[in-house]
Amino acid sequence: WYQRRVREAVVSTQSTGGEPIVHEERTTEEEDFVIKASPDAKVFYAFPKMSDETRFPGGKMVKTLIGFQNNGHKSFIVENVEAGFRYPMDYNYVIQNFTSFRYNREVAPGATQTFLYMFVPSEQLAGGSRTFSLVMSLNYKDDEGNLFIDSPFNETVSVYEVDEGFDTEIFFMYILLAAFFGIMLFGAQYLLSSAFGGRKPARKTIETGTGGGIDYDYIPRDHLKKSAKAGKRD
Repeated sequence: WYQRRVREAVVSTQSTGGEPIVHEERTTEEEDFVIKASPDAKVFYAFPKMSDETRFPGGKMVKTLIGFQNNGHKSFIVENVEAGFRYPMDYNYVIQNFTSFRYNREVAPGATQTFLYMFVPSEQLAGGSRTFSLVMSLNYKDDEGNLFIDSPFNETVSVYEVDEGFDTEIFFMYILLAAFFGIMLFGAQYLLSSAFGGRKPARKTIETGTGGGIDYDYIPRDHLKKSAKAGKRD
C-alpha cells in the first residue's frame, strides 16, 4: 500500500588505482499487494429468470447462480459473494451495497459447484436513463490459505420500474372461487327442497252420502207427495 525509493550514490576509492568509482543508482520498490484470481479456477454466472441481463426490476428479488470450477490439483474454499452498484466513472464510489452471502464451502479438484446469490435493487434507482456498474465479487482461498478474488459479473446495467398492472392469475382464481361457492349453494338448495318440499299434506275427504242410503219408510207418504208437488212447481 505504499511505495518508497532509496537512492544511493556511493563514491568509493579503490585502494589500488586511487580512481573514484561511482556506483549505479539502485532502486528498491515495494509494489501494492493486489488479490487476483487463481489461474486454476473458473467462475461463471446465470440469471435464471432474466431475459435481459442489463435491466433489473426495482424493488424485486433478483436470483443469480454463480458457478465455481476447480481446474487445479488443490482444493479451494469459497468463502463469500458480495455485490453492489457502483458509479461507472469511478468504481470507488458505491451507490448501493447488497448483502454478502457467506458459504465457506470446499470445492475439490476437478469439481464444480453452484452458489445461489440474491439481491434487491432499490426502487429509488429505477427510472430515467441512469446506468450503474453491477460488480459481483467471489472471494475464495486454497488449502494453504492463499487468498483469491474473481468477478463473475461486472457490467453496466439499469433499473426499471415494475408495473404491477392486472394480475390474470388472481382474476381467474376469484372466478373459480365464485363458481365453487355457486355450486355449493345450488347443491344445498336442492337438498333442502328434496327433504321438505316432497312431502305433500294429505287432503281431507268430505263425506256427502248417497241417495240410496235414505230409508223412506220412516217418512209419511203425505210429506213425500207434498215434497214432490213442490219440486214440480219450482
